[in-house]
Amino acid sequence: MYYIERIPITDASFLAGSIAEPAAEEPEWVSGGTYAVGDERSRSGLHRVYRCAAARSPSSTPPSSTPPEQDPAGWVDMRPTRRWLPFGPMLRPDGRLVYQNIPLESTTEDLQYRVRARYASAVALFGLRGGAWRVAVHRPGTAEPLQVRTGSLKEPATGYWDYGFGQRRTRDRVLITDLPIYADAEICITVQGGTGQLRRMVQCEIGRLRFIPGVHWGGVVYGLRRSPKAWTHRRDEPDGSTSVLIYGTGYDMSGTVELSGKQEDNALVQLRALLGRGAAYAPTLATGYAQSLVFGVLKSADVAREGYMHTTADFQIEGLPT
Repeated sequence: MYYIERIPITDASFLAGSIAEPAAEEPEWVSGGTYAVGDERSRSGLHRVYRCAAARSPSSTPPSSTPPEQDPAGWVDMRPTRRWLPFGPMLRPDGRLVYQNIPLESTTEDLQYRVRARYASAVALFGLRGGAWRVAVHRPGTAEPLQVRTGSLKEPATGYWDYGFGQRRTRDRVLITDLPIYADAEICITVQGGTGQLRRMVQCEIGRLRFIPGVHWGGVVYGLRRSPKAWTHRRDEPDGSTSVLIYGTGYDMSGTVELSGKQEDNALVQLRALLGRGAAYAPTLATGYAQSLVFGVLKSADVAREGYMHTTADFQIEGLPT
């Protein structure tokens, strides 16, 4: 089983792209301003957007000079800024590590990031919509890429009928591996689309491709389970009606990895380090499993010595909505 060891993304990582911070629709909070209930303001230094829950002005208590993160009664932490939407989970100012399924979308321009990622070898993209994706690796400050990888997000039509009525295959996730590794690499990620077409991305994982020891010995055995699911919240209203909030889809994945007993200790160390962390997982790099890529949390991994130099690990990955 493979996974991406994420390279931390910082302010200095963002070199260029189409996503400004703050974006036009998330104006910056200004000390001493006047804010009505429902107003939203961003704190670019924290990469968070806050919504006003109690009117604030220079004469209010506390006054509007108090930053939103220090005024929980007056402001509610809503979400990351648009630039940071695909890079969750994020550590909020209140100390909570939070993952929010909020897609980055645009119908007016391509979504593009150019980031510095030291020794990155893989990129995983989730929740994609649009025409195509493109990942390019550059030397610092250069326009000419060292390597370019591209792919379509929708199978091309074979004719007019197929264009209008056919059920063409789509892909909403992609794993790009074997990127050239450099200490000073700059990676440009683009989700492309035509005029007026929706471009969308939910999660972006940039890092080093790793594997659980055993991938070259036994690997993930047959019987791998992927369980698509939806996240919903149901509420019964006083008038007898029922409200259902559908706020994301994804799938869980479970299976068994076979490995040599010589690698059991190494596997245990890696599995313990992965528990409770959001990461991109791929059961195999073999053909036919591209859409088995999942972004989720390793919930458990029961490791058993089955015989002389033969160990198995039964893993449970809880998918996060993408």
